[in-house]
Order: sequence, then structure tokens, then C-alpha cells
Amino acid sequence: MRLNHANIVTGDVAALARFFIRHFAFEQVAMRGKDAFAILRGADGFDLNLMKPGKGEAAAYPEGWHVGFVVTNPDEVRAKHAELETAGYAPGAVQRLARGDTATVTFYCRAPGGLLVEVCASAN
Repeated sequence: MRLNHANIVTGDVAALARFFIRHFAFEQVAMRGKDAFAILRGADGFDLNLMKPGKGEAAAYPEGWHVGFVVTNPDEVRAKHAELETAGYAPGAVQRLARGDTATVTFYCRAPGGLLVEVCASAN
């Protein structure tokens, strides 16, 4: 069994789709409605579905909820941080975190629509 897809509700489907396409190498498979529902696919076949909230509802994420990406090494973390900073997204500082017995180099960034995104790599 493998995880097939994630469905993320956002107030700006088109902007969040562009973010994942430009900065995380997703491809757009479909866009339905007036930018109401997008299907993005990663190189590994994982589908990321983006959709507007229901009428009268707002897209809101619980405290600490985020989407995480892992890269090969800390240099890639720093390169992605610089890329997002240059693109105007104001990512948080790159930091070294201890996660149990594993140390990581990581940062967090708010994507369009307020979605929190993490990029990390093993520091070992």
C-alpha cells in the first residue's frame, strides 16, 4: 500500500498550483471550474489535489499542520530557501532541529493561501 494523494483546501487554487509547479516540480494534470479544483502530479506519481472551500467556508489549517518535503542534503535545503526568498515568499530561517535520534536541517514557508510548507534534509 502507498499513499495515493492529498486533498488541500485553499482560497487560491491557481496561485498554490503555480507555487508547487514552479518550486516543487509538480505538473498540472487538470484544472476544473474557474480555478476551483486542480490535480497536480509529482515525479513520484503522488497526486496533490487543490480545491476551493465550500460556499461560505474559509480555508483554515490547524496549528502546526503542514506539508513536508525531504531533499537529499542540507545544501539543497539552503538552495530551496534562497529560491523561495528570491521569489518573495519570505521563508523562515534555516535551522538545525533534533528529531529523536535524527538531526535535520529545515525551514518553513507560507505558500499562497496560507499553507505551511517544510523543506528538510538529514543533517547527518
